[in-house]
Amino acid sequence: MRLTLRTLIAYLDDELQPDQAKEIGQKLTESSYATALVDRIKEVMRRRRLSAPELFGKGAGLDPNLVAEYLDSELTPAEVVDVEKICLDSDMHLAEVAACHQILTLVLGDPVEVRQETRSRMYGLGPVAMNDVVRANDFMGALPTDESRSIPMIASSANSAHSGSTDHALPGYLQPQTSWRRSGMLALVLLIGVGWINLLMRDPTMNSRLRPGAGPEDQSSSSDKAVSAANDLSGANVAKTPATSDSAKDPQFAQLDPANSNKPRDVRVTAPKELPEIEPELAPAKPVKPLPTPPQPVEPANKPAVEPEEAPIAKVLPAQRLVRISKDGILLRFDSEAHDFVVLPKGAELKSGDRLACPEPFRADFVVGDDLCLVALNGGTALRTLGPDEHAALGFDVEQGALLFEARSLMSAEEEPNAAKPQKPSLPITLLLHGQRTRLELASDDAVCGLEVHRHESTRFETDLATPSFTASLYVARGTIRFINADGKAATIEGPSFLPITSDAAANLKNSEIGRASQLVLPDWLEPDPKRAAAKLKRPYNTAFEKEFDADQPLLLSMPAVVSNPRPAISELAVKCLALTDSHEPLVKAMSRGDHREARLVAITGLRQWLPLDPRNRVLLKAELAKHFLPSDADAVYRLLWGFDQSDANTPATSRTLVGWLESEQLAIRELAFFHVQRLTGLKHEYSPINPFGQRQAAVQRWYSHLEKKGGALVME
Repeated sequence: MRLTLRTLIAYLDDELQPDQAKEIGQKLTESSYATALVDRIKEVMRRRRLSAPELFGKGAGLDPNLVAEYLDSELTPAEVVDVEKICLDSDMHLAEVAACHQILTLVLGDPVEVRQETRSRMYGLGPVAMNDVVRANDFMGALPTDESRSIPMIASSANSAHSGSTDHALPGYLQPQTSWRRSGMLALVLLIGVGWINLLMRDPTMNSRLRPGAGPEDQSSSSDKAVSAANDLSGANVAKTPATSDSAKDPQFAQLDPANSNKPRDVRVTAPKELPEIEPELAPAKPVKPLPTPPQPVEPANKPAVEPEEAPIAKVLPAQRLVRISKDGILLRFDSEAHDFVVLPKGAELKSGDRLACPEPFRADFVVGDDLCLVALNGGTALRTLGPDEHAALGFDVEQGALLFEARSLMSAEEEPNAAKPQKPSLPITLLLHGQRTRLELASDDAVCGLEVHRHESTRFETDLATPSFTASLYVARGTIRFINADGKAATIEGPSFLPITSDAAANLKNSEIGRASQLVLPDWLEPDPKRAAAKLKRPYNTAFEKEFDADQPLLLSMPAVVSNPRPAISELAVKCLALTDSHEPLVKAMSRGDHREARLVAITGLRQWLPLDPRNRVLLKAELAKHFLPSDADAVYRLLWGFDQSDANTPATSRTLVGWLESEQLAIRELAFFHVQRLTGLKHEYSPINPFGQRQAAVQRWYSHLEKKGGALVME
């Protein structure tokens, strides 16, 4: 018996014959791939956040009739191969086919038995119209004799329903209730309500609170009754002291000093919260003692030291808002409830701590405060918004990508053009770059600058990235910018110019090290005008990619299916979006089973940048690789994702291992190995991981010849 997906599913649902099940079990022990596939089937069927394929439009998968024919073994071998290929490439379709087979096995293998009593009760639920009985009798009369005998129960039940009342056949809870019974229930409810209101009105404490002219005697009597009732219920023996009764009668008692009282009361029962008037009578006015203490008026003298620092920020940005103004494009925000990114609605106002991701090729424009500053997130940017601190009114924790900042003039449109412009204070913005806190100040009204951040990839096995683990550059298109690094050193930059933040120039912040205009080439994304920037980003596939986002679903339920799009550009953008949000699970799948080389290379880069961010990512990656590769291949992919450096290229053993991986049967291993070999040597030797086997073997022999010329290493020392 062949080991196919159909037989594996039948084996899991215990549908095979004993000899067939034994044969499949033996093959499972011999094939590690089949064992991994069985574990994958069980995992996808238990996964909660896995959606169902659409019937029409985007995300549409297999036709339901085709799936039914596949489960019934009615397809040709070629059609079976096509169906199983789709199921193996998509967890969603694999879960659908396996779950449908399991449900059919349970229903057909153990049919539900309906008892005769239940069947008779269903027939007697209601009367049948005369015309329905006539049509039923005519229908049975038109049938042949053998067929009409097979349904005597329907005719008899219909005739009995029409001949008499059917109320006696209904259960008690289904029989109609008479009007006197409904009226009695209503009267009972009203009677209970009247009695409850009467009890409330008879309560002395309630009367004292409802009467506006209730005097202190009434209040004290109600208080005494409430306290005595509480003492009786709690079992406490609290005796009324004369001081308590006298204080209730003598109106001058409230003016006496509590320190002169020689009979303090020991009350062990706390007055109920519903009776706030009891507290002044039971407690001997102890709040009078702290009044002479003078520390409270002295405290405000120390506060003005902080207020002058916050005043300039309040003038620059009165309302600390960040509102999106762009109408086109996609912006994602992390939803803590869904534990995933969702599409941010147009015109939404951001809050401090929001984690945002702007996928390529879109751009998200925001206005700060009352049009004080424009902030634009270019495609491929991921960050977290920061609240105000002692130095800035807003900030961004930038993970990767490019941000644009454009200052706006303080002069309103109603002012005269010849009028003198007010002196605009600098607008400080906190920039947190992978733990390094810096600050950017837009010192002029026409200041336009941009920040670009790239994450590093690891080159050593299971080693944390060296500090700094990123590369950042500050571009100034025009105006004056003031930049303060993590050490507190500041530099003033006049545009056009640039500053490499992660270099020695940024550490020293010498103006002589700042890039001059003759050396400067501004990036394409540094365009302050949103309309012109949108025109630059217009591509034929932008609109098509925007339609792939589902505003009603989290990203991981809609975007992984777009990776299989037949258009390479759409597939590549989908993988870039998943890499931007650090979604490692679909990235591993795209690397191992992607149809387009561009998408697979993007998945490799995304995983290499995500892996060294947190030691816990190592465990997550190993578990995910085990779902898609054999154990030996999974270890090789894990090692290749960590990368190699120049010392590995000078080592003969490591160099020969890398060249040997160029012959692997797994495409992902070949692409990863060639990625490192080409980066370390700068050579190709006419090798391509996607070439046919014969061409690859000829190129691999050239690589072995290269090792012999270099003394066994990829690069000679």
